[in-house]
Amino acid sequence: MRVSVLSAPFIALVLLGTLAACATPQYQTTVRLVPPDDAQGQACVKGCEARKAACQADCQTRYQACVKTLEPQVEARYTEALKEYELELKRYAAALRHYEMQLQFSWMHSYPYRYPYYWWDPWPRPYFPPPYFEPQMPTRTEVLAQLEKSNCQADCGCLPVYDACFVGCGGQRLTETVCIKNCPPEK
Repeated sequence: MRVSVLSAPFIALVLLGTLAACATPQYQTTVRLVPPDDAQGQACVKGCEARKAACQADCQTRYQACVKTLEPQVEARYTEALKEYELELKRYAAALRHYEMQLQFSWMHSYPYRYPYYWWDPWPRPYFPPPYFEPQMPTRTEVLAQLEKSNCQADCGCLPVYDACFVGCGGQRLTETVCIKNCPPEK
């Protein structure tokens, strides 16, 4: 006797979990900067903005230099990724042949052959695609993006320094968290 995984309590539990996940409130945090009122504070903030712009330009220059140093490695990594893709594709083809063979043999064990006293059903069971996915062929841009992510730093920490400078000049940094979706009723 086969035990079905899709029993009523299991289906109810999955449905309840899905509904609970849909009703979870989603929040968004926003940061608002309030500049100082006096002229000295505003001049100080302009200096902070100039330092932030210089920091971001320097960071962008370092990032581009890092990307240029990675270009010789891209071709070697891309070749390695293609070899790995070839191996995965062979494994996928073998697993697919095995899966299709299992489907053919399970059709031979369907109603007319297993239970001769039942009616004959000329249609095989529905075809379900294999439970695994076909591997995706890598591209040079994906390999370059992966190398950039692991070796080059795009964020140099300019914004926290700017925020500290802004507050030091007499400005205010206000953080506000607002519910944007599936909000609970207000009390």
